This record gives sequence, structure tokens and C-alpha cells, in this order.
Amino acid sequence: MAVLRIDSLAGALVFGLVVGVGYLGANTVTIAINPNFPRPLQYALVSGGYNLVGSVLVSTVLVVL
Repeated sequence: MAVLRIDSLAGALVFGLVVGVGYLGANTVTIAINPNFPRPLQYALVSGGYNLVGSVLVSTVLVVL
């Protein structure tokens, strides 16, 4: 966070959202598109949402501490 010069709560939230949706969400959807998953969209929504919340939470904690 220091290298990217993210030092505000708003910046941390934006960074967490960008990483959560752009990287973790896309990765989850890519994993879900597999013949072994019976409901890939439901899996992507649940797992992607979990990853998004975690990304925002971690980036917020890193800025606050």
C-alpha cells in the first residue's frame, strides 16, 4: 500500500474493489467454467463475493494499521 501511495480509507476501498472484481472475481469465474461444477454461476457469485469482501477488508486493514 505504501508503494502505491494508498493512504486513505477511500483509496483502500477502491483498491480492494478493483482487486476483488478485476482479479479475484475473474479468476473465480474462470475456475467455475468447468464441467465438474453443476452450478457455475452460483459458485462464482458465492465464491467471488467472499473474495471481494475479503479483498476490501484486507486493504482497509492495511491502510488503517
